[in-house]
Amino acid sequence: MTESPTEARLKFLEEAEAFKAEFERRLTPIEHLSPRNPAVFVSVGGGELGDLALTAAKRMFGGLNGGVRTVVFDRYEGFPAQDVADAYEVFDMLNGDRLEEAIRRHIPDPNEPHAIYLEIERVDTLRVCKLGIEAGYRVASTPYGPLICMDRHMTKLMFDKLGLPRVEWAYASSPEEVKKAARDFNLPVIIKPIMTSSGHGTTIAQTWSEVEAAYDYAVKHARGKGSEVVVERFLPQLKKEGTEVTQLVVRHFNTEGKIVTSFFPLVEHQRPGATYHESWLPASLPEEAVRKCRESAGKIAEFIGGLGIFAVEQFYVEGKVYNNEVANRPHDTGMITRWMLNLDEGAAQLLSSLGLPILEGDLEYARKGVYGVAHVILAPGREDQSYREAPVKFWGLWEVKRFMEAKGYRGDLWYFGKPAAYPGRRMGLAVAFHEDLAEARKRAEEIAHHAEAKIFYG
Repeated sequence: MTESPTEARLKFLEEAEAFKAEFERRLTPIEHLSPRNPAVFVSVGGGELGDLALTAAKRMFGGLNGGVRTVVFDRYEGFPAQDVADAYEVFDMLNGDRLEEAIRRHIPDPNEPHAIYLEIERVDTLRVCKLGIEAGYRVASTPYGPLICMDRHMTKLMFDKLGLPRVEWAYASSPEEVKKAARDFNLPVIIKPIMTSSGHGTTIAQTWSEVEAAYDYAVKHARGKGSEVVVERFLPQLKKEGTEVTQLVVRHFNTEGKIVTSFFPLVEHQRPGATYHESWLPASLPEEAVRKCRESAGKIAEFIGGLGIFAVEQFYVEGKVYNNEVANRPHDTGMITRWMLNLDEGAAQLLSSLGLPILEGDLEYARKGVYGVAHVILAPGREDQSYREAPVKFWGLWEVKRFMEAKGYRGDLWYFGKPAAYPGRRMGLAVAFHEDLAEARKRAEEIAHHAEAKIFYG
């Protein structure tokens, strides 16, 4: 008798739990960094989250001369992390043969110091993770980690296995099953691909016509292969009375050479639709809610194990915390850590996954007494519009800086340097600082919209 999708995933979770102890026994800290035998950090995906990790090797260690060699792969020329890596390659990362060949070439001996960071979901995840399970490669956090966290069905099953509170959900592999789940939950519902990133392919369906279109949209925009989706009960009170947060957790070596779990300050964020829009530090949740968020996120990190970052997305509504999704990597909502903490999430991923120490004070605030808000800078149009890519001709940095100066806004700009854009593509971040959260959010939004008007496409 053939296993059901749920049975197969539950069996996989049992394998992951059993593998954790064996994998962690093989993990050792790096005591010395040497340019003669550098540790190799491979980022499979070179977007802004890959860029944040790879630039840390340069600014913290001087790159290759400091004993860390960075390598990055992506699917198009001109990706954000391309110019900061010691080596890069451009190819379709869903091609498992090509991906494995590239990894083995850059890390010929898996016993030498290295780490493999899956920055995006649009890769042959199973092939990479098999390299860890069968050939001993150090895939962060463990070879099972990305497979669990990139699969929303398996993530939900993990929540249930660990007894964690979460939103009601249903698995569906056809339009008929999506409609059944929507009838069971009542509208609105959220329909997501099994594998995606940054909310791509997600629909908040308010009407039955949107439910019908959502399945095809989810499958089309999925980061992996297949026809599976997840349907979630929508929490209407979330937008009015609740908030969304990301609890970043990092498993790393301490200075005594022991693997420990540390927590970033809780990141708060809001989104008008399904994709990341703005986030800020510090979060405004009560202390008891923060404790609940950390408790759930800690259980997830301890269950999967290994080294590296876990980003646990959670909802806080009417005093309750609901676990929603998990990324086994830095997270777009956590990019605000670049400005607000002593160590940003990209640097923490680099250090932890390679086996370098992180100190308790590294995750403390570098800026105090202000809120820091990051707001996305988007290409014109909506993500769900037909695909029309246009190259970037130029962008007006001086004009944006003059706008900020004239307004008296304290903040910063991170332009990702993507060579082309399609409707709704994330092109950068606008950051604002202020003692009042509402004012900081308003200023970050104004800077972002002004910057959007100063990017010109040809």
